[in-house]
Amino acid sequence: MTIRLLLSIGILFSSLYATSNYIKQIKVWDACTYTMETIRINLIQLKDKPFEEIDPKTAIDYCLKSLQSYPNDPHVKFLLSRAYAKAKQYKKGYALATEACIAGDLGGCTLVGGYFSHRLVSRKDLAKKSVLLWLWSCSQGDAQACTNLYINASDFFVPKEIKQTRDRLLTFCMDGIYPLACNTYAEECFRAQDNSKVCQEAAKRSCISGNDKGCHFYQVFLKKDQSVSSKTTLSVYRQSCNNGNYKACLSIAHHYRSQPLTKLNNVLALALYEDTCNKGHNATACRYTGHYYLGNFEGITTDISKGLHYLEKSCTPYTIHKEFPSYSSSQTEFDIIGCYDLASYYLHAPQPKYQNRDKAKKTLEKTCQLFQYYKTDQLGCQLNINSCCKHLPSR
Repeated sequence: MTIRLLLSIGILFSSLYATSNYIKQIKVWDACTYTMETIRINLIQLKDKPFEEIDPKTAIDYCLKSLQSYPNDPHVKFLLSRAYAKAKQYKKGYALATEACIAGDLGGCTLVGGYFSHRLVSRKDLAKKSVLLWLWSCSQGDAQACTNLYINASDFFVPKEIKQTRDRLLTFCMDGIYPLACNTYAEECFRAQDNSKVCQEAAKRSCISGNDKGCHFYQVFLKKDQSVSSKTTLSVYRQSCNNGNYKACLSIAHHYRSQPLTKLNNVLALALYEDTCNKGHNATACRYTGHYYLGNFEGITTDISKGLHYLEKSCTPYTIHKEFPSYSSSQTEFDIIGCYDLASYYLHAPQPKYQNRDKAKKTLEKTCQLFQYYKTDQLGCQLNINSCCKHLPSR
């Protein structure tokens, strides 16, 4: 009954709002669709997490169940093939994507083009074949295919095709179908130093969708155009934060911190810093959270245990691992100033019971091994930590 209801709603919204053949072909809305789809239909966002944050095993389980219920739906086969690609089970994924494409599914053809483009299968003329597949899918309304074309295949285009693809990207962006199209369009504007209102709007929409690069382009464009109010910019960043861009959340937190330190501003800043630390794994946000709990701020209950916990968290390296269909990306983050502040607190805490020279030394010893930073090196050297002292001559 639930699936039938979702299907009915999907068909209703497709008929009312869909502007591409790609959207019209989506028949099944279930856990697999919500997990693996990349497009939006009007205000309904099918995908609730960025692709790289989805657990591969969970995605495969969802889509296998969906395929059991809808064994002849080519789009479900495409979504399962995408789940297999995420899990790096490329042989299974390619076979299903090929079946989906032959059955007329645009996403399947786009994904096969992706396999060719990333040379995950052994075929001749892979680059040209990927472009042909993307051209067809793009012409039929697949926003991701158009985006792939514009990013990867400009050498194979004639000018007319480039313009047509760029125009399609703008349409997908403005219709809210595929937020990444906004980012691709804005990035092209950035490269061309085009600061037109259309480019600003594309960057704005990309930023609102939660894309940090889109926010960067938006900020660059606004520096050249002072007509947009700071209130509007703050609103854009709030929406970006709500859509999972924790760098935007950090910017808003900094905004509240820069305002008069009233009870409301303190509470709002701390809430954003703490959320960005815990969910966005941002070390700088952890440091500021620690400062709020350790300090004497109006509206904030001092909690030394929490404050030290967050300073410790800011100083502890955290590896952010992102998984893409054809490659992995890892980034280790920590806040060196948070390390210094933590050690300093242990040495000079206002309450004697929190002063702990041994913990300060351990923090500084670890910090000096992580990164050369004059303040921690100097403080560590004063405490006779050799690993800190040997960094100082290079300063």
